[in-house]
Amino acid sequence: MSTFRSHFHHDSSSSPESLSAVFRMRNPAAATAADMDDDARVMELDDSSSPSPESHKPVFPDRRGSKFPPASARRTSGIQTGLSSSALAKAAKSSGKSSASTSKSASVSSAQSPGNPIIPRRAEDWEPWKGILHELYITQNRILRDIIIMMEDNYNLRATPKMYKNQFARWNFFKYSIKRRPRNKSTQESESSQSGALVSASRSPVDGLISPLLHDSTHTRIMQAGLGMVRDFLKVYINIDPTAPSDMVVYGYEDPCFRYFKASMDLFDQGENAQAGLLLRRAFLQIERMLSTMTIKAFSDLCFLIPHLLVESNRPDILSAYLRYLSGLAAAKFGTHPITDVIASLADFIDDPESMMRYIMTLSKVNSDTLSDLEGAQERTRKWARLQYLACQKTNLDLGDPSDDKDSKHPHHMLRVEAQSVYWAQHLVMGDPESDRLAELWMSRDFPDDFVPRCEAYIAQVKGMGEAKILPPEYARMMECLYIGWLNDYYETIEDWPKVFEYGRRGLELAAGEQYQVWSIHLESLMREHGSAEEAEEMRRRRLEHSWFETVRQEIEDMSLSSV
Repeated sequence: MSTFRSHFHHDSSSSPESLSAVFRMRNPAAATAADMDDDARVMELDDSSSPSPESHKPVFPDRRGSKFPPASARRTSGIQTGLSSSALAKAAKSSGKSSASTSKSASVSSAQSPGNPIIPRRAEDWEPWKGILHELYITQNRILRDIIIMMEDNYNLRATPKMYKNQFARWNFFKYSIKRRPRNKSTQESESSQSGALVSASRSPVDGLISPLLHDSTHTRIMQAGLGMVRDFLKVYINIDPTAPSDMVVYGYEDPCFRYFKASMDLFDQGENAQAGLLLRRAFLQIERMLSTMTIKAFSDLCFLIPHLLVESNRPDILSAYLRYLSGLAAAKFGTHPITDVIASLADFIDDPESMMRYIMTLSKVNSDTLSDLEGAQERTRKWARLQYLACQKTNLDLGDPSDDKDSKHPHHMLRVEAQSVYWAQHLVMGDPESDRLAELWMSRDFPDDFVPRCEAYIAQVKGMGEAKILPPEYARMMECLYIGWLNDYYETIEDWPKVFEYGRRGLELAAGEQYQVWSIHLESLMREHGSAEEAEEMRRRRLEHSWFETVRQEIEDMSLSSV
């Protein structure tokens, strides 16, 4: 169970008037020229006929009727027989060779005439095709097999897949959903240690989980569009990632929308449908507020975390309504926007919850990899995205092999992903590497022997900082609640129930709002199973009579009136 959250929130209607992004790929090691020359000689000696569309089925089939088609226009789909002039112009611009675009276009036009196939033997032989290949491989996100067919059919250019891959490496043409950034062994070990070793590197689970999705022709095209939209969003919105640990930053990582949905699902599970429905309506209204102040964190919550929670909670009806509502709001507010494409791609998996969970992990990986290479991203944002991806990965490992998870008895593993938000609130408030390390140990459930005294020391420290006005009172309260939650999770993991109840009661005294509801329901369940049924029933009574529900009703009324 995830720990306590902050009980206060901040909403800002301000947003940058203009957004810009700088994107730069890191330079991986390129293939040698000798490799390409060897492949060129192979092509010269190969007397087999050229591949044809009849002998190679297209990888991008016609899209199934989407249940939630966004209002904005989609990317061009299907195998095209040529490129439009606007696409060629865009490709030429992206290649940075505008001064030579005229001569290159002439070369491309002449290459279309019938005759002997053109076999690029040297790196410079590829230059006339750079803009076109960038458009096909990166912008349109096509797969290599289809590109080879198109280039041979339309331009008489003949090369092996290895030749294409070598040249793409020289040009730094990489797809984040396919190629992982190279790292050395020491980097992997360091990152694994720093992140609490959520996933063992030796298991290499990513390919095994993503590959079935990438090779499922039913979903390939729309899934690739969704992955591309994640990258497009980050490139535009990266400049609103604040550089200072201001209130906006701390509160921004504490938006309550996810927890509204979580509390609502828990209330439905308890059969408390009136309260659950009320809170669910409040959660839907919060979506509109999140869209009005779009950030990288808001995008992640809306497109990754909330859908995963609804899938994991086995609420397909609510998930369907959520996807429709979010898609409609985003289309009405923004018109063409990455969210509409991502949500449409999620809707394509509506009848296949297991694949949807794996697809969300894939989206999270693209999010992490893109931020890792995106110039202008704050380091804390990169690390937050990386930890979120590792948590998604851990969730999907549990899905595929529940017997291998020591925490499988604890429901809603996706809370660990939302917990990255709490981790960063702690990181910004405390600014203490040792506290960061404790947070990573908590997220991985890898508790050392001295975990309890270290957390207790921080509880005493934040109390003192609050009394001395070093921290604002609300920050001190938030951090005390956080460390108490970590200790509660520790004792639940080792099944020390008296300690679980002790820290659970302390936490409830500090909790408020949806935080109080989520934690109280969880503590009630544990109390009935391992403690006093009478105390559990008293907790339930206090929760149902909590004045917060009246606050929610008033917020719903105010927000509904303001939107009229």
